[in-house]
Amino acid sequence: MRGIDGTARAIGVIMTHLADLQAARPSIALTRDLSPKGANTLRTILAGAHRVFVRDGHAGLSMRKVAEESGVALGNVNYYFDSKRALLDATLREALADYAQAHIRQFEAERQPPLEILLNVVTFYISNGRDSHPLFFQMWGYAASDAAAKDLIRELYRPIGRFIYFLVRAARPDATDARTREIVLQLFSLEEGMKLFIGMGPDTDIALQSAERHARALAEKIIRAD
Repeated sequence: MRGIDGTARAIGVIMTHLADLQAARPSIALTRDLSPKGANTLRTILAGAHRVFVRDGHAGLSMRKVAEESGVALGNVNYYFDSKRALLDATLREALADYAQAHIRQFEAERQPPLEILLNVVTFYISNGRDSHPLFFQMWGYAASDAAAKDLIRELYRPIGRFIYFLVRAARPDATDARTREIVLQLFSLEEGMKLFIGMGPDTDIALQSAERHARALAEKIIRAD
């Protein structure tokens, strides 16, 4: 892809991808054939499971605990999800869909050049880490628990990676595919590393605060570098 045509094509791919992401999220995909009451119950269970997962991790999550947290009968949890792994799968898919949607809002709300949109997404990701890092700590802990969990987390990250990939293509239509992938990897390394240290704190750490302030400039250097 080159120049304006490359940017327009990348943005078109992004918009199609975002529509597919929204349609596939569990709170939509799993409720299409349910009654309004059933759909509301399933979404209530997913919200409760999210709270339990963030608080207690995958090892501390149980169907009974989710039922208590959600205020629904244990039988309802077992009806909609036939195993703990199925519930964890849907819970994490929903959580990552929420997270991707937050990225998407940065994209949809802006009518700036692709580079500025990409930098806004990167800096949003880092600043959002102050609220979202408990989810990601637990999620990576789950990924380390077994091969199936690791495969799930890798799969869940793929849509966000694809989103960033095409934003980079839009911002750097001159870059080769190999260089684009390098940029994506470097941006994720910056983002995830910052999120890790934000989570470990303390919030008053001067070096951490300085790193957050300079993250946007560093991201721009990564994107622009050949």
